[in-house]
Amino acid sequence: MKQYPKQLQEQYRQVVPSLLNTNPSIYLNETQGGLNGQNIPVESLNHTKFKQPTSSKTTTSNTITVEFIGSTQQYKSVSRYAQDFGTDNFTVLYAFDLKTQEWNKNWNRLEEISGFDELVCKMDCKEGMLNGLAQINFRHGTNVINSEGLNYETGLDWWTRWGVFVNDILIAESGECFPRLENLVIPFSVPVGSQAIRIDLRWKTITTQALNVSAYTPDPTTDLELFGAEIMARNTYR
Repeated sequence: MKQYPKQLQEQYRQVVPSLLNTNPSIYLNETQGGLNGQNIPVESLNHTKFKQPTSSKTTTSNTITVEFIGSTQQYKSVSRYAQDFGTDNFTVLYAFDLKTQEWNKNWNRLEEISGFDELVCKMDCKEGMLNGLAQINFRHGTNVINSEGLNYETGLDWWTRWGVFVNDILIAESGECFPRLENLVIPFSVPVGSQAIRIDLRWKTITTQALNVSAYTPDPTTDLELFGAEIMARNTYR
């Protein structure tokens, strides 16, 4: 059974010896299985007595998956970056045409974009906590159009938002990211039971072709450019 602190340090409260001695002894007893120096032989525990963790790395045509499973926690990372597949980080992996391709104003799944269909993190979790982060390198920039010899900048109010979904429930999001090239990191933390977990990324954005330029009629909307993305999760057990 997991032990919890018996005494907490409160703000402006004097630090007394019991605060420094009581809590660490609880954790040490837990680590030693409740045994002490009177009933555990010297050097009876060594690395050969502990179960070895398992780890793996899998590379497909689109993603790299790294997994580690230990006795108290497990990790899993699923990533897709240009540099891992023969190009540099400044190469656009996919330019999603917001003018011609199908998307909606609500959340859109990243996995539905070509090349990112495998960017989903699946784990068989044990009861405890699920912590991690999502990293997205993207750009949805402004546009400059020329009409009758004059330049007009549009899209300063466009924004893009990213969300982390666990079993189709939104648990963390970025908020509105205005036009720029950005390497976005979204941390998340949520309690989980002993269950199958599916983590995926979704996006929403806004554009407009309303310009106060009478002689210009084309849609100035720019692409949503994707340079790379990753989901990293850690399940710590109770």
